[in-house]
Amino acid sequence: MPEEFRFGEGATETVKNLMAVCIADAADLPEKPDMCRMIRELEDYVSYLPSLYRGGLVWIIRALEVAPLAMGYRRQFSNLSREDQIKFLAAFEASQNYVQRGVMIALKSQLLIIYFSEPEVEKALGYDHTCLVGH
Repeated sequence: MPEEFRFGEGATETVKNLMAVCIADAADLPEKPDMCRMIRELEDYVSYLPSLYRGGLVWIIRALEVAPLAMGYRRQFSNLSREDQIKFLAAFEASQNYVQRGVMIALKSQLLIIYFSEPEVEKALGYDHTCLVGH
């Protein structure tokens, strides 16, 4: 049984911004998935992780929030313009540092998996999961 897990208010805001940047181009759907529901889904996935990993993820999210200050920006991640958020995350994803690159790609991958598994997005894409059900 997974342990109940919820991001704090600050981490939730950071994750909302991360998700918005990751799905920016795909977000022009007639029916948009509920951002809070997607955050809860991520929290549910995280609740299955060992406590050390859950704590590490929270610290990673906190570090991503303040990292722009160390990279020459004058604001934290959530307070950057969308354009600067995109540039910042692209720099992390293209980093020569394996850890930075790996963390960003892993987090982005999970956010995209959640987004593209939402019923509204599946419907907009024309995806029908019944092809996976044996007859």
